[in-house]
Amino acid sequence: MIWFDMVVLNLYGGLVFSNSACILKGFMEKKKIRAQIRKEGKSAKRALRGFMKKGDQDKLHKFRVGIKKLRAVASLIETTNAKTDIRNKLKPVKETYQLSGMVRDSYLHLQLAQTLPAADKKYLSAEKRSMKKAARKLRKDRPLHLSMLRRAEKKLLKHIPRVKDKKVRDFYERELLGIGECLVSSAGVEEMHDCRKRLKVLLYNFPLVEDALREPFNEEYLQQVQTAIGDWHDQVLAAVLFPELKSNTQRMLRKVKTATENFQARATTAGKALIEKKNKSWG
Repeated sequence: MIWFDMVVLNLYGGLVFSNSACILKGFMEKKKIRAQIRKEGKSAKRALRGFMKKGDQDKLHKFRVGIKKLRAVASLIETTNAKTDIRNKLKPVKETYQLSGMVRDSYLHLQLAQTLPAADKKYLSAEKRSMKKAARKLRKDRPLHLSMLRRAEKKLLKHIPRVKDKKVRDFYERELLGIGECLVSSAGVEEMHDCRKRLKVLLYNFPLVEDALREPFNEEYLQQVQTAIGDWHDQVLAAVLFPELKSNTQRMLRKVKTATENFQARATTAGKALIEKKNKSWG
């Protein structure tokens, strides 16, 4: 045991004690994970209050993104810790998230319909009623929804396990390979959407895990890919309601195909080596 003023190094256990804080080498810091959860939880609460107060749709969107980021952290933790069932800790916000989705979907449909020359007035009226009904329910039960959000955040903070850096690296490598295969083999709308959801988990968690990764992670390119898929997916769903938009879906699909060409090589310089390694294991 060697002592340095306020720092203790345990050369055998790999522990570092600094200012009474314990850092395990080869593990992500729990305080960093907690800070991320608190940050997104605070942002989600502020955004939800903002929507309830003024009906600001940008605030509602930020609330939903905040919940998705909390889900992404929970997903990362659960995937890298077989005995941890942490995603269930977000169940208290399920109803709030669903109601916010109903409001948001109706709002986006109305915004899109208003750009079309022959929008169905009955449809517009029905969407407005649906949006107002869900929004009223959110506002009516405001204390409950905010309480459930605080409860979910506390549950997450209470059940954070140790997360090994190696597990994180393996998860990112495995997911990038899986997403690449998914993009090549998937032709269906929902299958492609699932590829995007997996990609967004990696992107949402990247600021949290960046120090744990050893291989390059092309964040800018991957953002472009998920955006292209998201725009195409939204267009396909919109075309179900507004058939006149169908002509744009194929053009946007070609954009997705162009964006995802040589996915592995563009996502990370390790992509090619990982594919070769996988092929060798199959052979």
